[in-house]
Amino acid sequence: QHAFRRGCVSAFTLTAFPVSNDQDYVLHITRECDGLVYGNAEIGTLDAFRAFVKALDGRVDYIVYDTALCFDMSEFTGDGENVPGNSILLPYSDFSVWVESVRYTLLTKIPNLASKQVIVVGLEDVQDTLYARLSIDLTGYCGSVNVHSIDGASPESGQDDILSTYSDVDIIIGAAIYRQVLGRDQLDACRSDAVVVDAGIGTLSTAAADLAREKGMTLIRVDNRAAMAGMLFSLIQSYDLVSRVMGSGEIDGVPVVAGGVIGAPGTIVVDSVDQPSLVIGFADGTGRIRYKPETDEETHRLERVNKALGGEGINDR
Repeated sequence: QHAFRRGCVSAFTLTAFPVSNDQDYVLHITRECDGLVYGNAEIGTLDAFRAFVKALDGRVDYIVYDTALCFDMSEFTGDGENVPGNSILLPYSDFSVWVESVRYTLLTKIPNLASKQVIVVGLEDVQDTLYARLSIDLTGYCGSVNVHSIDGASPESGQDDILSTYSDVDIIIGAAIYRQVLGRDQLDACRSDAVVVDAGIGTLSTAAADLAREKGMTLIRVDNRAAMAGMLFSLIQSYDLVSRVMGSGEIDGVPVVAGGVIGAPGTIVVDSVDQPSLVIGFADGTGRIRYKPETDEETHRLERVNKALGGEGINDR
């Protein structure tokens, strides 16, 4: 309703529970960003997913589901019995949003990030962990990225041979979603000017957080709203490009392509196959574009397409 009144695009994300939970779902606050209104729920059961898809169908433009949801999606896609009839169902990776949120935060908040030493702390008993992805994603953005995986028993059970590596760290990142991995021992080994980043929401123990404040360390909790909005914009624009812009067809009998379709040499490239409004150029047959006709036939076909579109030349608006 809010999106409709404001003339905004609306989306709703259905996300997997990050940790085991006996609830069917958890509903979160609705947000708005640059013409996009989006809501979110964490889904714990297939029945809850079915209920949300049914309730949202026709009420939002896009229903976006997390690929980490361990459900059989065949009933919601293709010819499935519960395929949405009025909303578009698209997949995304919530895990990737968390990773991108950390990178955006560090790039924005940390000056000279390329010279900083970073240690990423996570749990070794969880597959496809946040700390593993972050160690890869941040490589190249930071001076160095090291990884410390703990066994999950307690972040306070420091390992002396590992803790010695914390003394020169500029940034320490807790990277386990909703799990404590940063304890007092680890932060005690850090310099007081080190930045502590809670990348998983709840990665610091109470003792660690108290010590960080006592030492005057900078504490940052990653907020994934910017990355979530960015993901939705990208996903929606990509869907629009592939479903409405990309394709091949004819205008006044002249073959045309748009949106990345590789046309035969001399095929006219337009801005959209669904609603063409101008000529971009000529396909060269390999995926590139020429901007001038090379033969009389190409000139003739260009004139016919431009006449149909109400234009005068190539990319003339």
